[in-house]
Amino acid sequence: MRKSIFSKSLGALIISFAMLIVMCVPAMAAGSIITEAQAKKIVLKDAGLKEKQVIFLNVETVTDEEEKADKDIAKDKEDKEDKDSVTKYELTFYHENTAYEYTLDAATGEILDSDKDTEFYLNPGALPSSITLP
Repeated sequence: MRKSIFSKSLGALIISFAMLIVMCVPAMAAGSIITEAQAKKIVLKDAGLKEKQVIFLNVETVTDEEEKADKDIAKDKEDKEDKDSVTKYELTFYHENTAYEYTLDAATGEILDSDKDTEFYLNPGALPSSITLP
């Protein structure tokens, strides 16, 4: 009889603990974002390049509110209440004569926007030593 009560109590404790973990883990993960290194890996994979082939010019995190404030877009009070802020990574890098710009969802790593411009970009490392830049 004593063993049976102990077994039931232990079983209830294990189930309670498992439920707590199942409920808390997604809530903790919802507030976390991917690292800068992970963001770089995602965009480099999409571009088909390796980190040693590119030069990163800009890697920063921004939120929707910061982005909209920078563009002077007015927000309605209802908009503010209905939408949660989304944190994004904005990455800019170049490889040879191509500049790449990416925007990632920092929570999921999903590529939200990308742009590639091929122009004449001067790579200072490729200049002969006899030439100096102004």
